[in-house]
Amino acid sequence: MRNVLKILKLYKEKVDLNIRFQYEFPIDKNIFSEIEIKNLSKAKNIYESNVMLKNIIEKKYKNIINTEKVDFWIINEWWWIKSFKMNQYNIDKIRKFKIQLWKNKLSKDSFNTISSLSKIASFLRPKDFVIYDSRVIYTLNRLILKYENRESLTYKYYPIPNGRNKIISDFDIKTIINLKHIKNYINNENVYIPEQEAYFKYCDFIKSTVNQVFWPNAEPYELEMLLFTIADKEIFQDIKKHIKLSIS
Repeated sequence: MRNVLKILKLYKEKVDLNIRFQYEFPIDKNIFSEIEIKNLSKAKNIYESNVMLKNIIEKKYKNIINTEKVDFWIINEWWWIKSFKMNQYNIDKIRKFKIQLWKNKLSKDSFNTISSLSKIASFLRPKDFVIYDSRVIYTLNRLILKYENRESLTYKYYPIPNGRNKIISDFDIKTIINLKHIKNYINNENVYIPEQEAYFKYCDFIKSTVNQVFWPNAEPYELEMLLFTIADKEIFQDIKKHIKLSIS
């Protein structure tokens, strides 16, 4: 996706994640050691503290056997998804998801909660997996739509997970995609990557392009954070400015 890559490079130059990335998280003394808390407090900004957090939790996953507290802290506290309760059903779901990561194929049940589960994967193996949620997919699909699929369906889109963001729900990208490819829709042609494959293809895209967008040795989560950050402002404004609807 050469055109998408060019645009992402432009966004990278315009958007300073040290300033724009604003996702604070609580520090739980039951999860972090005194040294870890002290190190996190030294971060210059929220972006840097989140990068530091990746390294801290990745090490935890390598050194502890029972990871349930860390798993649910990531979902419930770091990402504020309180509805994903610590119960046996969800403990089993996370366990199955981790097994599926090794097999490179997700079940439908896992993909149905990929926004939550991918948060865990992004800490478990941050060099291999990144977050797949409504904001980053909203951004990526919009860029594919505008810069790669202007004339025809050159690249398939990523299935869109449910999101809590009002801006994204007000300008539903799935509806926009369906209208753009109305002939495909009428002919029942699937314009999306299969759900079982989508998460892994997305991670592969991020890993294969991050060094071109940022710099050599950049980490995959840096590009994911950029996609997340520009969703509410740059991408939303672009859609408002350029999307036109005519009804006949």
